[in-house]
Amino acid sequence: MGQSTMTRSERWERATDAPLLWLGFAFLFAYATPIIAPEIGSWWRLLLEWVEIATWAAFALDFTVRLSLARGRLKFIRTHLLDLVAVALPLFRPLRALRVLSIVILSARRLSKKLKNRVMTYAAVTAVSVWFIAGLAVTDAERGAPGANIHSVWEGWWWSFITMATVGFGDLYPVTAEGRLVTVGLVATGIALIGTLTAFIAAWFASASREAEEEIKAELDVSEDKLDALKLEIGELKTLVERLLERPVPPSSPSPSPEG
Repeated sequence: MGQSTMTRSERWERATDAPLLWLGFAFLFAYATPIIAPEIGSWWRLLLEWVEIATWAAFALDFTVRLSLARGRLKFIRTHLLDLVAVALPLFRPLRALRVLSIVILSARRLSKKLKNRVMTYAAVTAVSVWFIAGLAVTDAERGAPGANIHSVWEGWWWSFITMATVGFGDLYPVTAEGRLVTVGLVATGIALIGTLTAFIAAWFASASREAEEEIKAELDVSEDKLDALKLEIGELKTLVERLLERPVPPSSPSPSPEG
């Protein structure tokens, strides 16, 4: 698509794809660092909070500009609910993880535009992001709570994995209301993502099987054509041989007797 044929909204999205992708990673880093390394100083925490705020402001600006450039604004909102969630949720703690997840998924969508297998890339990045962020969120909610058994981020990620896979060994479980809310969202999301990935893998195998069948069929068609050509040549040779056998042999002339 040429630059002159692009709409203003498409030109804006093309210009902001890469910056917002990196800002999404920065937002995730700012959210994850204090949970993974709780011993960092207050100055670093303040800096990371400002990174979160600045990143959120950038995504809010992007959403506002694209909304203003859209031809049908109500339709744009209906088709960009995830973008709206990313900028509309307040920054207080219980919804921070949902905001981070929304921004990371938006970044994954921008990344998948540049890759070949867009659906698989988008689903895989979303699944890893849900697992990673849910583990952080439950660790943030459970760490230091009375009766909690999830104390480290490694335990949070392990809990997130077995919960997302709907295995649920029961060795780790949240005790806080916020942690249980994360569990509900993770189970629902995990089932949906696993179903999506399973369907995609099944479709990929079916497509690969069809391609293999088509290749085999094409090879058989070529072999049949060669066999037909060979049969035709054998028939022609057989006809030629029969004609040669049916042709009468001319009598041999007597040799002259020697003169006595």
